[in-house]
Amino acid sequence: MKFYPLNLDIENKPCVVIGGGQVALRKIYGLLAAGAKVKVIAPEICAGVDELFKRGEISWTRENFSEELIGEEIILIAATNNPEVNRQALEAAQAKKILVNVVEGSGGNFNVPSTIQRGDLLLTISTGANSPAFSKFIRQMLELELGENFGAGLEIISARRREVKKLLPNPQARKLFWQKFLTREIWELLKLGAFDKLEKKLAETIRNFQ
Repeated sequence: MKFYPLNLDIENKPCVVIGGGQVALRKIYGLLAAGAKVKVIAPEICAGVDELFKRGEISWTRENFSEELIGEEIILIAATNNPEVNRQALEAAQAKKILVNVVEGSGGNFNVPSTIQRGDLLLTISTGANSPAFSKFIRQMLELELGENFGAGLEIISARRREVKKLLPNPQARKLFWQKFLTREIWELLKLGAFDKLEKKLAETIRNFQ
């Protein structure tokens, strides 16, 4: 299966998770990290989900799933251990044109890839649902290479981006500029957290770029 890669803005958007166990908890954490408003539908919830509910971070509808309980959500994640409930949730979401992911089973129209987050830097790894274990392996290897310094480096580069855009109003010239600047040397500076040298190199490239 071929997927279309997409980063979705769900901040302050309603999302719903069907199920209240440990798998559902992991999905809830991911949605909350992206700023979503999360509703859980489940007759029972695990201690972790209950803690989020008590802190007011999520809402909880303490019922068995039914189509009438969903409506305005943009994402539905079916995360129960009951294939029949997951199927019902899938069909209800499809009928209401809601993006749906089925954790155990098939038929959804998106999956949740392995991710690496370094500040605003987000990398996703997907195997097209062929091997979640391989996705996890690749993520673990990349995490060793991409430390927290890369997020801080992105902040530095982003702060100078406006200056570069003013200096080089032509998009093609800016493309050439960043190609000249973003080399293996910059990669190594980021790995070392040598931000002073990174700033110096960036300023030097701006001054000397023709």
